Amino acid sequence: MGKEKVIPIFAIIIIAISIFSSIYVYATHVDKDTITIGDLEYTIDELFALVDEKAIETVEGEKTGISLEDLISKVGIGCPSCHEYTIKAADGYEQTVEWDILQTGILADIGRVFFPDTPKKFWVGDIIEIEVI
Repeated sequence: MGKEKVIPIFAIIIIAISIFSSIYVYATHVDKDTITIGDLEYTIDELFALVDEKAIETVEGEKTGISLEDLISKVGIGCPSCHEYTIKAADGYEQTVEWDILQTGILADIGRVFFPDTPKKFWVGDIIEIEVI
């Protein structure tokens, strides 16, 4: 086969892969207005009403939100330092952190967590759940 036939075939294959990738991402995306912590669901507004805001300094500058340490205490998790916490995003991304990392972080009003002394891979956005392990 000549170039005239091979190039269009590769282009069609790439377009098909792109279409199926987009379908997969949208099919697995969970659209949820609440965040589940433990067994209870909260809206962002409810969480911000429970805990005072604070600011932390990150590699991207100052970020403002509510303390995850205070939040875990206010929602009634017993012995917070005895657990690990898996923060899950709507797109399926998740990160598990220990208590010493979680207590330094904040939850911003955009539904994203920031930690001052961790790589950005721990900054989970579009949070739907904080699982207590």
